Amino acid sequence: MMRQARSEATRRKIITSAVELFNEIGYPATGLGDIIERAEMTKGALYYHFDSKESLATAIIEESSAHLVDAFRSITSSSAPALESIIHGVFVVADLLSTDQIARSGTQLLRAFGEFNEAAARTYGSWVAEMTERTRQGIDEGDLRGHLDPQAVGETIVGSMLGAELLANAATGGADVLQRVARTWRVLLPAIVSQESLSYFDEFLARESMRHSPAPVAD
Repeated sequence: MMRQARSEATRRKIITSAVELFNEIGYPATGLGDIIERAEMTKGALYYHFDSKESLATAIIEESSAHLVDAFRSITSSSAPALESIIHGVFVVADLLSTDQIARSGTQLLRAFGEFNEAAARTYGSWVAEMTERTRQGIDEGDLRGHLDPQAVGETIVGSMLGAELLANAATGGADVLQRVARTWRVLLPAIVSQESLSYFDEFLARESMRHSPAPVAD
């Protein structure tokens, strides 16, 4: 048990060091030697847990994805209307992307590995499946337009939120991701919400945006 705990602590230190470096200088510029130096351990210790930089990146993607999906599901598993849960859950995930280093690094690695990494493909697939199911519930509840294709809406929401995160990261280092998410929802809601529910969800979005707005800086 003691050996297992030490092994897990070593693995955690490697991941933490890699995440720090990936966020500081980027994945391409980070070498395994840099990670070994930052983690203050031997090459053998790193290779015991990860046989390449890509396998280390895959572990970060998987951990980040699990953390973000769990956070989203903790919101959407409530008894609230499905669309409320989707909107609130997306804000929670966006907040994590601006504050949690592993979540941020994992999302950046998703873009780098999206075309040829199985972990990235699984992550995108799980997000689309999750959003499609919540969209289907929203249609059944009457808040989303009945003629909509749940899969298409799920893909659109996921793509829009990823795009908001990408633009925020490029323009402000992720500092305004919550504001960009709010603006994205303002565009999406009129296209997908039933006429009877639109005014309610406009107000719900306004309240959610206020809740997640940065606190004003004191003079």
